[in-house]
Amino acid sequence: MNKFAGAWTDGHGTNIDITGEWNVLEVRISNGRGPFQGYSVDLSNPTISVNFSDDGAYTGVLGGNTIYWSNGTTWSKR
Repeated sequence: MNKFAGAWTDGHGTNIDITGEWNVLEVRISNGRGPFQGYSVDLSNPTISVNFSDDGAYTGVLGGNTIYWSNGTTWSKR
């Protein structure tokens, strides 16, 4: 199971679901955005890269139950 798979919420209370196996992931946002394709790698910290085709490509680092995104936002595990 991938460490990023599961139910998340952003700072605005929007729910996000990340699904996938191994290092290939799909991100769906409850406001109708997505699905977006991404992948994860486990370097010194688990890292995810997602191409949000309606916005841009971002990288997130998992710290505890939080994803810290390269655009300054965070998602918390639900």
